[in-house]
Order: sequence, then structure tokens, then C-alpha cells
Amino acid sequence: MIDQEKQTNTKAAFLKKLGIETDLEGRIEINQTIMKKLKPVPIGNQYKPLVISDSKLMGFRARVNPGGSKSFIYRYRPKGSDENKALEKQVITIGNWYDNSDPKHRDKLGMTPTVARQLAKEMIIKIAKKEDPYSIVKAKRKGRSLLSVYTDWITKRVPSANFKANSKKNYASRYNVYVKQNSKMEKHKRLYRQEFNAFKLFKVEFKNLTKDDYISIHNAVSKCSKYQANRLVEDIRLVEQYAIEIGVLDKRLCIFGKKEMNKETDRLDREDPYTRFEMKRYRLAALKLIGVDRAVYLVSCLMLLSCGLLGGRSKSMIFGLRWDQIDLKNNTIRFLDTKNDDTIILDYDYRFKAILRIMGNHRKSINHKDKRYQYVFPSRDRTFKSKFLMDPRKTHQSIIQLSKLSYKCIHFLRHSWATTLYEATHDVLAVKEMGSWKSLEAVQKYTQVSREQRKKRLVVQRNYMNNKSHVA
Repeated sequence: MIDQEKQTNTKAAFLKKLGIETDLEGRIEINQTIMKKLKPVPIGNQYKPLVISDSKLMGFRARVNPGGSKSFIYRYRPKGSDENKALEKQVITIGNWYDNSDPKHRDKLGMTPTVARQLAKEMIIKIAKKEDPYSIVKAKRKGRSLLSVYTDWITKRVPSANFKANSKKNYASRYNVYVKQNSKMEKHKRLYRQEFNAFKLFKVEFKNLTKDDYISIHNAVSKCSKYQANRLVEDIRLVEQYAIEIGVLDKRLCIFGKKEMNKETDRLDREDPYTRFEMKRYRLAALKLIGVDRAVYLVSCLMLLSCGLLGGRSKSMIFGLRWDQIDLKNNTIRFLDTKNDDTIILDYDYRFKAILRIMGNHRKSINHKDKRYQYVFPSRDRTFKSKFLMDPRKTHQSIIQLSKLSYKCIHFLRHSWATTLYEATHDVLAVKEMGSWKSLEAVQKYTQVSREQRKKRLVVQRNYMNNKSHVA
């Protein structure tokens, strides 16, 4: 008893050094803040594990291994009876915890203390019925398919994970298209029919899948999109990690190297941006299209023109632009850059001011009680789930056809803006600042010297070399 008290006091002293105060019994309410602070106990040049008990739920504990990994455990007597104290207590690992602020663990999906505590409560119910929760968990996990675990990952773990909103959206999209096969697009329906044998592998027992099975899935999706095939494999790796955490798998199965992955080339490297003369043709075609059918094309055309005017903002930032972000008095717009989590204040010129004037008049035609009213580029359809226009691709195609330009996706409007600005200023730092890129490397992806500029520079270089040779 004395040794136990001494051990408790020693642990309390160590926790106090970490900034953690315990109650008289050495317990503490386990939460995210506490989990971040926990460390293994140092003994000389080595470490020993640290286990702390939860003050809210008996038997629920947090453990820190000597290597620094952290997990939640539940300790119980197998038959749940207080009569037989001689029965040895059992320990179940509920799940792992990761500090997503640590770059090493940013992409890992850990369990929160709240979720872990709830699972421990469910175990208590099983124990009260004199059932062994460990055996029940094992039986439940036995024979689970990749589809089953993938669905749990998407519905239970991804929403609470520390992923960006756009990443979560992409995970859900790939799950819906390739795992559930719910896409209504003809190219996807055709893929489902042609690659039926590959897609049915998602329903196979997870632990029985082999590397060849993953290659089959990857090759099947590659026939539709090489890029999405690579991303799907990366998603499956995260699903595997989740499966290991919940005990469905003992180790990784989807061991994909660079050889098996599709070679990717950035679209910015494959195509040249529009030149400033081509961008002028694009703008004139957009204005002409508005004149053809104002009701249909007004909002989408002005939105696309804004993408090329507002300092090269990404299309997602333009699409969801709200009136409360705009300061009409100072001619500025406040953006929240979701990629970099930065607030950007951007000055706008008379061209965008003219667009705002037109959209302001259009705004008056909408019922002010309508939620679309708050957006600069509202959706035409009141019943549509989004209150602002999200997909002006058809309008973009119409503009390109009318201007007789080669097709480039909407993202190239940002690409073209950056390139034309660089050609005008030759100042990559100015482009970086105005485009709100965080690194020069990112800017260089977007700034490409046009063919005309390259030819001019080659002529200058050739003349310089010829003159120098002549002098020599």
C-alpha cells in the first residue's frame, strides 16, 4: 500500500511538471489539451510508459508508450463481477491519438477522447451483461470488407479529422464515384460495366486483399482518370491506417511504390496560358454572350471575367464572394484564403467596379429575404442546394467557342493573369504578393513566358552573342 501511494505521488509530481494537476486519487479528466501535454516518463537515458486514469469514467485511461505514441485503453474484469476479485484484469486498446499540429502526424486520423470514452461506456454495458467486450469486438470485426471499413472511415472519421474542407469533399467524391459506384455520368457508368471484376473487390474481406487486387482497382480507375486513380490509392492507405487502429487489420496491405503509380504531369506544364491578346478576345466574347441572352449568361459571364480581374484569385474564392466582403468606399475586398488560412485584403480597379455596379442592379431584382441575396454571384435556381453559382463551365465553353480560342479549364484564367503580370513587370515578387502565393516556387508554376516573349528573348540573345563574337 505504501509503495502504491509512493508511486501515485511520483506520477503526480511528474504530471505537475507537465502542467497537469490531478485529483487526490491521481485522476484527471482526459481531453485533447491533456493528451497534447502527456509524455513518457524519463529514467536515465531511457523512457517508461505513462498511464493516467480518467476522472469521469472508471477504467478508461490514456497511455503514452516509451516511443511517444499515445492511445486510449479500457481496463476491466472479464466477467464483470465484483465477487471474484482474483480474476485478472484485461486491457483493450480502444484507439490511437495523434497530435495533428505535428507535421509528422498531420495526415493521420486519430481518435478523440470523447469518442474513445463513448466506446468505453459501450463496453461497460457489455460487461454488465457478463459478456466479454473484447471477444464481441473481435467477432464484429471479423470478415469486414474494404467497402464496410471505407464507409465507416468516410462517415465516422473523416468528418471529425483535421483535414481541410476541400480535402474532405474530395474524399467523399471519390468514395461516391469509385467505391459506391453512384455516379450518373455516362463515362463512369461505362467504367462500372467494363471493370466489374475490379470494382467488386471492394466487397471482398479486407484482410484477404492482395497487392495484385489493389493494382487491379488502380488500373481500372486509371482508364477513366490517371490522377483520380493515384488519389484513390492514397485514400485506401488512410483507410488501412484506420483499419489497423480499430483492429480489422494487423498490418498494411496496399504497398504501392512509384512504379505502380501513374506518372503525373501538372496541367500547367502541359499547356501555355492565354496571352494578353487572347484574354482580350475572351473578355469581348463574354460581353457579346451577355448581349445574346442576358438572363442566362449575365451572372456566369461576369463571374468568369472577375476571375481574370481580381489579382488572380482562385475560382472558389470568386464563386462564393459575398457582399459583406466588399468595401465599396475603399474599393477593397476581404478574402479568406482557405488553402493558406490567411485573410487577404485586395484592391480592385474600375473594371471590377463596373461589374459590381451591374450585379448590384441585378441584386435588386432578387427578393431580399432570399438567402441568395448575400452573394455577389447568386444561383438562378432557388431550389438549388447552393445559393451561389458554382459551375459556370458551360458558359466558359461557350465563351471559348465564340472567341475561337483553344480550350483551357477555368483555372487557366488565374494562370494567364499571373503570366501577363510577370511579362509586364518582370517582377516575380510583385506577382507573388498580388497573387498571395506563399513561396516563389508556387509562383513559378503559374508564371510562364509566352511563345512570343520566348522568341523575342532568343533574338536578343542571338544578336548579343553575334555582336560579342564579332568584337572578339
